[in-house]
Amino acid sequence: MSVGQDIGRLGFRRWYEGQLVRSHVYLVAAFFGLIVLLSGIEMLDLTQRSPAYFLLVVIVAAAAGTGMLIGWRRFNVLLARAEQFAATAECPACKAWGKFSVLAAESESDDDPPEAGRPHWVRVHCSKCGADWNLG
Repeated sequence: MSVGQDIGRLGFRRWYEGQLVRSHVYLVAAFFGLIVLLSGIEMLDLTQRSPAYFLLVVIVAAAAGTGMLIGWRRFNVLLARAEQFAATAECPACKAWGKFSVLAAESESDDDPPEAGRPHWVRVHCSKCGADWNLG
C-alpha cells in the first residue's frame, strides 16, 4: 500500500507512530547484526579449528554484516521520511498538527523500495479550517 493510502486509512498520527516503530525495529535488527558480526570476527581462530569451521564463521559474519547494513539503511530512510512529513504536517493557516485528509500523492509503485523516497509529496486538506498544502 502507498504512503498516501496508509496516511488516509490510518490518519497521520498513527502512520507517523508506525513509521517510528518500524524504523526502530530495523535499528534493533542492525544492532543485532553488528553483535553477530563482531562475535564472528572474535571467533576466528586459524590455528585451532578446521577450514570448514573457518568458512562457516566467515559466511555467518558476512551475512550478519550485510543484514546490519540493510537494517541501518532502512532505519535511516524510514526515519528521514517520517520526519520530513512530520515537519510539514502543521496546517499553515490554523496550525493544527496532523489533522488532515489526503487529497492526492505522488505516484509510486509497489516495487519502489523505501530507499526511493517516494512519495516526495502528499497533497492534504485540513480538517479544521479547510486549507490545502503539500506534505514533504
